Amino acid sequence: MNNSGTLLALGHPLVVILIAIALLALWHGDKQRSRYLLLFGLGYLTYALGITSQIILVPANYAVNVIFSGLMYLMAVTIFSRGVVELSGSTYQYGIPVVIVTIAMACRAYFLVVQPDGAIRSYLLHGAVSILFIHGAYLARNLSKGLLAEKVTLYALVLFALATPPRMLLQGMRSTDSYGFDQSTYWVVTTLSIYAFSLVFFLALIITIIQRHYVQKQTNLERLSLISHDLRAPLATIVGNLYLLQKTATAEQIEHMSAIERSTNYQMSLIEDILKQREDNSSLSVRLHPMPVRPFLAELCLHGQAWCLQHNIHFSLIVHTDLPGLIHSDERRLKQLLLNLLSNAALATHQGSVALHVRDLGDDPGWALLYFEVYDTGSGIEAHHQAKLFDPYQRFDLEREGTGLGLYIAQRIASKLHGKLEVNSEYGKGSCFSLTLRVKASEINAIKQGWRPTATSDSQRTSTVGAISSVHADVIYNDAVLHGLPRCYTAPPSNLCEQLATYAKEGRYSEIEDWVSSPLVQNPEYQDFRSAVITALGRMDFDKIHALARSHASRVKPQ
Repeated sequence: MNNSGTLLALGHPLVVILIAIALLALWHGDKQRSRYLLLFGLGYLTYALGITSQIILVPANYAVNVIFSGLMYLMAVTIFSRGVVELSGSTYQYGIPVVIVTIAMACRAYFLVVQPDGAIRSYLLHGAVSILFIHGAYLARNLSKGLLAEKVTLYALVLFALATPPRMLLQGMRSTDSYGFDQSTYWVVTTLSIYAFSLVFFLALIITIIQRHYVQKQTNLERLSLISHDLRAPLATIVGNLYLLQKTATAEQIEHMSAIERSTNYQMSLIEDILKQREDNSSLSVRLHPMPVRPFLAELCLHGQAWCLQHNIHFSLIVHTDLPGLIHSDERRLKQLLLNLLSNAALATHQGSVALHVRDLGDDPGWALLYFEVYDTGSGIEAHHQAKLFDPYQRFDLEREGTGLGLYIAQRIASKLHGKLEVNSEYGKGSCFSLTLRVKASEINAIKQGWRPTATSDSQRTSTVGAISSVHADVIYNDAVLHGLPRCYTAPPSNLCEQLATYAKEGRYSEIEDWVSSPLVQNPEYQDFRSAVITALGRMDFDKIHALARSHASRVKPQ
């Protein structure tokens, strides 16, 4: 073949290589790293290698070139068939392909060296290719029961396999000494049939991937909906029984029950997020608002102490620097992130301790650079696992239950809050997860270095919001809880208080946030009332909000 013919022939492997690159790009961009995409790409690359060697005659030795190119063709078909079987979800069986390839290559060598006959070699190669494709299609027959695009993928493979023997008839139209791509009718038909198959197969494959992702997404959303509804029923039972127990409980028991109730309401809010995601496809949305730091840390301590108590280990909170009393962030998301870290630390530690360290590294007025660290003395994380620690569905300790999504979600929350989540671990000694978060801050009711929450009741009575002083907040809290009648300050109209009471009774966190932000309650006369509600909401103390709203609903007149 002359130089112009060689260049023309090389256009065929070039197109095949481009198809392979497209498939490998799909594989690389697929979060699930579907193996069939990798196999299809490698199959096309192997085929391109065989074609190129036959066109440019490399290896130069004729006999070696014939053996090498034939082996590349058979390997390409085997890899490609393996990909189709992988696409169907079945298991590939190597026994028959190994036998076919071995016999085909032995016969090819015989009719090359012992009894040279190019036509028979070609017939044997095409026959082996056809059988390998039919074997793969048979193993992947489950595709015929799947989506329309999956059926097209299977039928395209079968049609190409059945079209291989007729192409063999064109072999007789070539000259006896012809080898490689000689621009004969056989060469043209073979090239065009491969292009047609690749085009149909590639389009069907793309549609299959899209349809599968859509079906999987719908299935996951339906599963989330079912799970969330199943979780809400027992939580509602827990809350109902807590209301009954609180009627006859002692003051100390009520404090513990209130902690259980807050945790239950917090869990309910997370379930509501699942339902919201199902309805509008929103995921991990954040809502920034002023949040008191003191009750937030106290709540983290309650959970940390409870988890560590279950595992007979020690928990501690260490405040290394002065902290602002009020920050602007999403309290629920930040709590979700840090509780995940504390829970993981408690589960990973069989003896020793878990500690939460907090410090403010910032020096800009009106801003804080909060640095949270969760230390544990557990088994630690091996170095080669740390790079994938925040990837979804990563579980390195199979003895512990879980889905492998906790740290992935924590990382996404950190990103949503414009923070940075990192890990530093030494295998056999323990781990430290750190969160760096830059937030707007206020020094009102600032927390001093070395602060620690006292008893539960005390820690919940020390925060302030807005311009309320600490003493004023305590009076509001004590009046509302102990006497049922808060001190006399101006409250919104009774219909708004009734609405607030309904939200609090049902534990509807987001609706209470919207209520507090409503223009109807922005009147400066209602500032003290709003601040009391925000303070209780920061503790997720819906009982106190309900009592506050009900007491005022019965006392104020509509305005």
